[in-house]
Amino acid sequence: MSNFTLSVLSTLCLVTKSDLKHHQEELSLTREEQACFEDTKAALNTVRFAPRAATLQVIFDYAANKQGQE
Repeated sequence: MSNFTLSVLSTLCLVTKSDLKHHQEELSLTREEQACFEDTKAALNTVRFAPRAATLQVIFDYAANKQGQE
């Protein structure tokens, strides 16, 4: 690899603080998107999982069978 190729590649890989700041600005949400995100997050935080009794029984039976096999 020649010195010219190495210098070109190293120059192409440089990232400055202004590049990062510009990229972060692109990733930020608009006010409307942020509001929708907060609404979705609040709704998801209210979801609770409660397994059915039949599901729990299958789990306990499986665990008991595993202990019996050991």
